[in-house]
Amino acid sequence: MSLDINALRQMIAQDAAAVSQLKQLLVDERNLLEQRKLNELQQIVDQKIVLVDQLNTNAKQRQQILNTLGLPTNANGWDLFLQRNAATLSLRDEWKLVISEFEDCQKMNDINGKLVGRTQQTVNHLLGLLRGKGTAPSLYNAQGAKTQYSSSYTVAKA
Repeated sequence: MSLDINALRQMIAQDAAAVSQLKQLLVDERNLLEQRKLNELQQIVDQKIVLVDQLNTNAKQRQQILNTLGLPTNANGWDLFLQRNAATLSLRDEWKLVISEFEDCQKMNDINGKLVGRTQQTVNHLLGLLRGKGTAPSLYNAQGAKTQYSSSYTVAKA
């Protein structure tokens, strides 16, 4: 199979650009989450979707190349492919940088996900207080096991 090295280089460059943009969007998203500017998040989410779609498209192209060559369709297969000849070997360092940046994006996304989860917990707690239901505190029984104490109270009566 004849592969166009320039096309491969361009694909890796596209992935590098997309990952770089994704990384910046994740920074922006975190700032908005920390500032609780939730109404501005949708624009970032839309941009992230476009970039992830682009990365998925290129990933499918890589899988097709690996399938055609009978190599495993995973990261190891792509690394083997890049090591096969001198022309593709020159792309290996660029690819490793893309992977490293992508791993950074995954970590940043995990942090943002935790911020979203914490925000949801806070909102649910506040809604519970408004409804007159406090959060159930954890208590310990005689055996030392955690139990939930639940009670409901009225905040105000009309």
